[in-house]
Amino acid sequence: MSRRLGGAHAIALAALLGLFLFRVLAQLAQALWPTQVLPGFAAWHSGTLPYPVLVLFQAGIIALFAWLVRRFWRGDRLGGARLRTALWIFGSLYLIGSVLRFVGGFTFAAQNAFMAAHLPAFFHIVLASATIVIASYASMRAKMETGA
Repeated sequence: MSRRLGGAHAIALAALLGLFLFRVLAQLAQALWPTQVLPGFAAWHSGTLPYPVLVLFQAGIIALFAWLVRRFWRGDRLGGARLRTALWIFGSLYLIGSVLRFVGGFTFAAQNAFMAAHLPAFFHIVLASATIVIASYASMRAKMETGA
């Protein structure tokens, strides 16, 4: 596989990881050392999960993305056809739903607290985009492997 292709995907995923890491650290900073520079603690999540559970999921996502960035950079193979298909379907649906939630929070569902939680909605777009980058890498890597 072309180092350039893997590198491009690694850079894209690393940038999305950086955004997500900022989100996690900003909310943690607001929990421990509140500041006026950042939105308040409650603005960073919709309250769907208790904060300690949310942090555990976030740590897992950060670890997974960091591992994937390394694999992409090395040009490693990533799963088979079923995984690629699942990533494309999940990523596409997740992105569509996240964009609808984000837009809805500013328009038709602005009165709904879950929909109006703008920061979480934005960062779900970031995570959905990361899923699309992962699917793209896996697909391009498979095409390079088969010579298609």
